[in-house]
Amino acid sequence: MPAKTYLRILQFGLIGSLFTIFLVFGDLLFPYITSKQLSFNIIIEILFAIWLVFIMRYPEYRPKKNLITYGLLAFFVALFASLPFSVNFNLSFWSNAERMLGIFHILHFLVFYFILITVFRSWKEWQALLMFSVAIATIISLIGLFGANPYSLIGNTAYVSGYLIFNLYFTVILFFRNKTGLRYLYLLPFLIMLLEFKNMHTSGAIIGFSLSILLVFLLIGLSHVQKNVRKYSLIICVAAILIVAGVFSQYKAAWFQNSFLRNLTTQKATFQTRLISWRGAADDFKYHPIFGTGFGNYAIIFDKHFDPSFFNYARSETYFDRAHNNLIDITSTAGAFGLLTYLSIFFGAFYYLIIEFKKNGKRVGPDQNGQKNLEIVIIIALIFAYFIQNLAIFDSFTTYIGLMIILGFIYYLIIERREEEGRNETKGEPLFVIKKSGKEILWLVLLIFIAYLFAYRYNIRPWHTFQGVIKGYNQVSSGDIENGIETYKDSFTGFALDQDGRKTLVNLIAANPSILDSLSPAKAQETLDYVISLAKLNAVDNQYDSLTQMQLAQTYDVAARFNYKDPALFNYYSGEALKTIEYSIEASPRRVPVYLIKAQIQLERSENEDAVNTVKYAETLNPTYADPYCRLAQFYIFLKNEQDLGGELNKCVDLGGVSDIVSDKILSLALNYYAARADYPRALVIAERLAEMYNKDPQVLFNLAKLYLISGQREKAQATVDSAVAIDPKLAFDGQTLMNIKVPVLKK
Repeated sequence: MPAKTYLRILQFGLIGSLFTIFLVFGDLLFPYITSKQLSFNIIIEILFAIWLVFIMRYPEYRPKKNLITYGLLAFFVALFASLPFSVNFNLSFWSNAERMLGIFHILHFLVFYFILITVFRSWKEWQALLMFSVAIATIISLIGLFGANPYSLIGNTAYVSGYLIFNLYFTVILFFRNKTGLRYLYLLPFLIMLLEFKNMHTSGAIIGFSLSILLVFLLIGLSHVQKNVRKYSLIICVAAILIVAGVFSQYKAAWFQNSFLRNLTTQKATFQTRLISWRGAADDFKYHPIFGTGFGNYAIIFDKHFDPSFFNYARSETYFDRAHNNLIDITSTAGAFGLLTYLSIFFGAFYYLIIEFKKNGKRVGPDQNGQKNLEIVIIIALIFAYFIQNLAIFDSFTTYIGLMIILGFIYYLIIERREEEGRNETKGEPLFVIKKSGKEILWLVLLIFIAYLFAYRYNIRPWHTFQGVIKGYNQVSSGDIENGIETYKDSFTGFALDQDGRKTLVNLIAANPSILDSLSPAKAQETLDYVISLAKLNAVDNQYDSLTQMQLAQTYDVAARFNYKDPALFNYYSGEALKTIEYSIEASPRRVPVYLIKAQIQLERSENEDAVNTVKYAETLNPTYADPYCRLAQFYIFLKNEQDLGGELNKCVDLGGVSDIVSDKILSLALNYYAARADYPRALVIAERLAEMYNKDPQVLFNLAKLYLISGQREKAQATVDSAVAIDPKLAFDGQTLMNIKVPVLKK
């Protein structure tokens, strides 16, 4: 087969792989991730087989030696070197369905890079690739701007922002490379992408992109051939710095606090939680300085060093499986070796860019060499923006593709220079050369067949698993439990990614045990035992993961409560739950909610004093966190201990914990408790929570209205009465009577 045919197949194949960004199959688990990555994997594996035959048949097309490639290969060596030290090998190599960022998956981006630098060899070819990338990103932006989801088909605002940073700069490269009036057409996709980028409100990306623009003006101000351009560029740069400094100096002002600008400061809650996470990673580094805990195993570090002050900023999303800082993530999971090799990729890139900049005369300007240097400035700014935004996030499918493209483009600039200087001659006799067309066809058929088998085993079978899991989940949650369980069983293949599917069923039953009520006792017990077996498998695979151990404990607890009439079975399951929750605590000794689960299990076992002491210890971990006080108040209500109830219930209410109580019985008892003691401000908080839960119950609304009247909030009382009457018009007279009653107003 002619070399040109190979080139076109591989070029169209790589361009086609960019279109996987559009894929979102709703019948897959984590569809925004798995749809794209599995499809991309299959395409790249087939292209890899064709590429291998191509470079064996035509060795002159083989990639040339360069520092960027060495850096990429060294980084992957570091990732593989971390595997023997990995806490969870499967997580390092295969990752999970939610991320798909294991070594196996990111190897496909390395293959993408090798094919890219092999087959895109002229500006015309690179122009086509960049134009397709920009066109796809523009469509993605339009879907985000006018579709149902602002994050478009990508599923995460941070991923969208990182993706758009690359394509915004690709558009700029295309603009300056085009010397005709048609170049201004690129302004339209640029503006569309910029609007979508703005709508994402991703702080790290905004800061990174803004600073990169500032860097462009700075570099032009330092290197442009024209004095006026240098002067005005530096003026713009300095003015921008002064304006930004002036705006952010007003961070205490009300207008600033009420604007999006607040999210660009360290006051943002997510930044504070990440700081806590990063401190934990720093504390752990000394235990694994060279090879880390194993690539992708950040959750172990986060659990081990979890700081309860985290709950001062967030009460949800308290499990981090990534550091939300690419450098910290790599350093903590792949060690210093991983960090150094990762940085070596960019050392190589900047080395070549600086060499090119010098060879072009060290100046930016309107001439050919000056325009080449302007392009280098743009590339440097792009890499800078990528680096800065990755200090608050981690790499993803979208950024890996963008990164490989820009690294490949830098390689193209190097090879283009070498060809101009006549320095691309191949030295020595190449190895593994196919000289006969018969052998070529044989190798092509053999390798494509192997690629198919590989793709089927490691991509298509997981695809079927993820489809089956979603189908089984829908069946179980809709009440078709027996068929749903069979669907789950048929879906699992024994592959590492089964863990995500198992987790969906474990969490579903743990959170909704009443689902089992429709089954016979024997069938329900059989189902519970199966779910426990799945939770056990996950716990074995992730024995140092606090969340996985907690899920197993909760499943045991469901089985214990199901068998409460059988003392032997109850004691067995609750004993296993208690033992397992200790493993969860051992993995994350300062994680407050795990202690509350332990206390609940103890209470069910009638170990009342132990349960109370467990919650009291949890209170000491973070005295400003409401949940332990609310839980202990509920325990005291259950135990009818009014003597100790007041202090715990007061802290629960005052710290804002009432909004998380879901038991109407507990809330009603708390409301009566405060009403009996004429503590109407706290009673009002409880009543508002009840009204939030039962906003169609007129009696609940009438009780709330009474408390509004007592508190002097007559307008709210009237509005609440009107809501009750709207539900039941027969209550109009009672409502009017209530509003005419004179009640003493509380003094503030």
